[in-house]
Amino acid sequence: MSTLSPQLRIANTAAVCDGPYGAVSRQAQRSGVCRQALYRDAPKVLQAVEGSATQRRLQDLQDEIDRLRAEGATLRHLLQQAVLLDADTWAQFASIAQAEGVSLPVARRLLAPLVAKSLAHEPQHRLRLPSVARLGRLTRAAAVRAAALLEVLDGFSRDRVQQGAGDEIVFGNQPCLMVVEQHSLCWVTGRLVEQRDGVTWAQEFRQLLHLEQLTRDGGTGLRKGLALVNAERQQQNQPMIADQEDHFHTLREGRRALRRMQGRVRRLLERAEDAERRQRQKVQRCGSRQGVAAAVARAWRAAEQAMDAWSRAEQAWTEVTQGLRLVTPEGDLNTRARAEAVIQAALPALVGPEWSKARRVLLCPALLTFLDRVPKQLAAVSAPPEVVEAAVQVEGFRRQPEGLRGEGAHAGALRGVLLAAGLVLTRSGAAGQRVLAEVRAILDGAWRASSLVECLNSVARMQQSRHRRMTQGLLDLKRLYWNCREFRTGHRRKRTPYELLGLKLPTTDWWQLLKQAPEQLRQQLSAPGVAA
Repeated sequence: MSTLSPQLRIANTAAVCDGPYGAVSRQAQRSGVCRQALYRDAPKVLQAVEGSATQRRLQDLQDEIDRLRAEGATLRHLLQQAVLLDADTWAQFASIAQAEGVSLPVARRLLAPLVAKSLAHEPQHRLRLPSVARLGRLTRAAAVRAAALLEVLDGFSRDRVQQGAGDEIVFGNQPCLMVVEQHSLCWVTGRLVEQRDGVTWAQEFRQLLHLEQLTRDGGTGLRKGLALVNAERQQQNQPMIADQEDHFHTLREGRRALRRMQGRVRRLLERAEDAERRQRQKVQRCGSRQGVAAAVARAWRAAEQAMDAWSRAEQAWTEVTQGLRLVTPEGDLNTRARAEAVIQAALPALVGPEWSKARRVLLCPALLTFLDRVPKQLAAVSAPPEVVEAAVQVEGFRRQPEGLRGEGAHAGALRGVLLAAGLVLTRSGAAGQRVLAEVRAILDGAWRASSLVECLNSVARMQQSRHRRMTQGLLDLKRLYWNCREFRTGHRRKRTPYELLGLKLPTTDWWQLLKQAPEQLRQQLSAPGVAA
């Protein structure tokens, strides 16, 4: 029947369903088939003409199309959220983890949830979690590339360092020399060495050709290395590096001494209270204080003397803390003579073995180096002295606004001084605003503490606390990552250390930078307009 035309099949069906007697035989003879074939084909034709099966088929096809469209939309949505986990992604993840101080086993455990959510249903197609050894090999390869790039970047960045802070950190038994540029927090030096003596430190300082001031702690190697470089510069008629003793460790030693005095006062008070309690118990037993009254008096006298000494030391140390600032509470620029007078006046109250280290540092001339440099820099400002002085007063009150508050005559006089200084700058017009900006930059650059290098030490100590081992390659990887990483908060927000230092890199992505060849990076940095 499949060879018959549709018209003939319809005629055959009409003969079967509604034809007169003998119509089926005549129609079968006309079609060239048997009568049974017409009877078998008639239901099929009726079903086709009715269309219910076709509609069901069409509906099934439409449902299949809708299902495939929904599945396609789901897959496209998943594709938009998909992450390509290839060898380069493994290497980037492991390198960032190591640079942030996360160990490789922990990094592997952090990757496990990503691999567990694989969309592949067949086990042979599912992504396998890389081993710790593989992550270590990928990180080591990245560290080798970082070391090669740092040789190029250091050549451009170290020439821009004018003020730096140096310190030492020890990994196991191996020291590491650390130098940071304070304004940008650029990690300039991070090198593992065998010795941290003056000769080794001098090698680092020789690479900083334009270094003007170094803020350091009391380390012997740091001090000797700076002295060696200054002797060489003096022989070559070059400006010497200003030696600034660190205030961060000095103030910490003072606070530590006060805590020790406080602890001694607390112990003496407890001892006096115990002696008085024993006296009351004896009075209750026998009604006499004989033999204990003198001990109680001595205990309270010792506690009172310790309390007075602690109070005097705390007041003296508060004055020392104020005297070491760049700007006085009255808004004036501090001077070496004034700071030394404050220190000498406070020393009689800072007595005892707990104050020996703090007293030794306070008497060091390098502690007040920053007070010598600021007047020289202000004298070099090209403006009338009265305009510079007015800018200093305005900036000083901005940094020390406490003196302006209150209703007393002194606070009113200071507010009058501020008003007069602001009037001088206003009458100077654009020149006054320029001088104010220059003065602010000079005062902002008066660094007196090496606490910023301690920040980088804490970055390295995260690795030290877990493994107690540091390699030069890992240190290079950390240093490149830090210098290319944008700060999240603060006045350096959304800028990298290299950017703050004035070094314009061809890309801000540290991983893309890590893929560049050293010579290609050197050419890009040497091009006009790239490395400013």
